[in-house]
Amino acid sequence: MTHTPHDPGNQPATRASELAPESAEDVLRRRHALREVADARGVELLLNAATAIGLTDKCDGRFTNTALTETCLTPGGAGAMTRSLHLERAFYRRWGRLSEAVRTGQRPAEDRRDEGAGDWVRNFVYGLRDIARPVAPAIAEALELPGDRPLRLIDVGGCHGEYSMALARRYPLLTATVFELPAVVPFAREIVAEAGLAGRVSVQEGDFQREGLGGGYDAALVFGVLNGEPPDGRPALIRKVFAALNPGGRIVMRDFVLDPDRAGPPDAAVFALQMLLATDGGGLDTSDDWARWLTEAGFAPPRTIALPSWVGSALTVAAKPGR
Repeated sequence: MTHTPHDPGNQPATRASELAPESAEDVLRRRHALREVADARGVELLLNAATAIGLTDKCDGRFTNTALTETCLTPGGAGAMTRSLHLERAFYRRWGRLSEAVRTGQRPAEDRRDEGAGDWVRNFVYGLRDIARPVAPAIAEALELPGDRPLRLIDVGGCHGEYSMALARRYPLLTATVFELPAVVPFAREIVAEAGLAGRVSVQEGDFQREGLGGGYDAALVFGVLNGEPPDGRPALIRKVFAALNPGGRIVMRDFVLDPDRAGPPDAAVFALQMLLATDGGGLDTSDDWARWLTEAGFAPPRTIALPSWVGSALTVAAKPGR
């Protein structure tokens, strides 16, 4: 699973809300009707601040959503980010335990308890899906695969399946398998079914830490998966992908990648620190680390495929020698 910058600018335009403008008092009454605690002064300050940064419009003391808010911050919006923002709220809490993680070198126990909540997995899957939706078509466009013959793809730790579905839409002869942990499988299948692609994108239950990936695949996606693995688990997973590919098959990797001195770039260095809070032994690597592991596994030297700048990362592709 991966964390990717979301770019609202790449979402379809949506007109502003057709709901009647509301005063701060109207909003307060609606909150109270839903049995949610709110303060009149606090609500008005919040709405004024939202207007100042372009999330609402204000006219004659009444507020309406802007097109940006309707698109990205309402549950039915074309580029809805609501679930990913709930997920970020949980991640934000983790940073309050950073000192404990640094002292012990371990993920704080309270972070583990957070993930034990009944709705954690569903919120995690759908939150990451919201982040992936605008990015997946750009990746599918950038990744050139043979389009004249049937292809089998495995999406290792593919979570919501958005990347597999984007490739299936681009390549009509491609079928994909999303390989995921049992807890994730029901939600991934739900998302794929809603997209109408269950006939070409399947979700397979499995744990790549304990078992192989099968075989006969022409391509493998490894997106945002290595960062959750301990240091020896990362090259081990690459070796398993090599074994699962046909001769000539390709591994496609995407994640934050550190500079050679591991002190940058800033987003990667900070994300590596977040892995201390979120995983047992997870972290980030350099492009030289990837190249070495790929070569040791038997792949040809990797190449980089650039993605649009708003995506915030690139693809690393390496082929298994053969056909």
